Amino acid sequence: MFVVVLACLAFFSLALPDSMLGVSWPSMRIDFGESVSAAGLVPPVGIAANLVSTILTGRLVARLGVGRLLTAGAVLSTISLLVGGLSPTFRMFLVSVVLAGLSAGATDTSLNAYAARRFGARKINLLHASYGVGAVVSPLIVTAVLQFHLTWRWAYLIVAMLQAGLSIIFLTTRRSWARPVDVDHSRADRNAPAWSRPVMINTGIGLLAVGVQTGIESSAALWSYVFLTGAAGVRPGVAGVVASGYWATMVVGRLLLGSLAERIGAWRVLGLSVGGLLVAAALVLVSSPATAIMGIVCFGLAAAPAYPLLILTTAERTSIRVVDQVVGLQAAASSVGAALIPPAVGLLMGRSLHLFAPAIAVLSACALGLQIVVRIRRTAAH
Repeated sequence: MFVVVLACLAFFSLALPDSMLGVSWPSMRIDFGESVSAAGLVPPVGIAANLVSTILTGRLVARLGVGRLLTAGAVLSTISLLVGGLSPTFRMFLVSVVLAGLSAGATDTSLNAYAARRFGARKINLLHASYGVGAVVSPLIVTAVLQFHLTWRWAYLIVAMLQAGLSIIFLTTRRSWARPVDVDHSRADRNAPAWSRPVMINTGIGLLAVGVQTGIESSAALWSYVFLTGAAGVRPGVAGVVASGYWATMVVGRLLLGSLAERIGAWRVLGLSVGGLLVAAALVLVSSPATAIMGIVCFGLAAAPAYPLLILTTAERTSIRVVDQVVGLQAAASSVGAALIPPAVGLLMGRSLHLFAPAIAVLSACALGLQIVVRIRRTAAH
């Protein structure tokens, strides 16, 4: 249980830098002399660094172990926040984004791979719920700093101090993390290629499923306020509460449905999840204020357990021999889905805000189709 607490702390720390930009950017851009749109450069830079780190994580874990890699990631995150908070220019701030992306990719991938081998459904959902808590906390820190009429830089320095404290915790507990589980393969298993054709096909389908799932989560998070106020006729104050509470529903959903998956099985809860996405899509298609609000809330609850459970079932869908590599690829697919799908939805909404509903309905239907294929093929690799 101690390792679970450490892993939750690590995921909490992972979310802290990720969620600060939205609240701090209006003040930050004035200091840097940048336009509002310049913030659009930050996600691609961070995601590119994240992907590089994700690709290298398997080798780093084999060389350093999870505990040392986690410590290194926390230290790098601390440095990135210090560089960001002290940056005199936007270009220097982008350097801090690169450092943060390198830290996040290694931490996210190594912990997900560890959890896929050793945690059950409840624990892995608890892990991802901790990310949601961190995503709520850091914007509140920025808000509090600005309310006291301090510069946004103080928020970055405060979070840097939090990360430094977590670095010390991870350093002193680095030996608590066990080495990867040794798997007793049969002789046929040992002689068979790790990346057989069925494994490669199932991996590709799983990457698509993860990318679409993360794209749905990110699109609902990014565009819910705009849709609610501009297309569904919801008052701005109410829409703000719903939009800001979206991550809270994700946390609640992961806690509740993670425990349910522990009792009835991950695959049944994945089925409930994709069914919930279709219900949410139907609600937003109606586009009345009440159904639109219910739809956004339903998206948060339904999407909550899907990504953690897709990570958990990696070995079932592919092979225990390549689970670490596939988890790393899925983390990369998650980043790509979050980077590409919300902007695509935004382009449609540029034509009409009402197109949010059919766009996210199509994505939900894709999630259903991919899960059906995943279920049909999950025994093909074994």
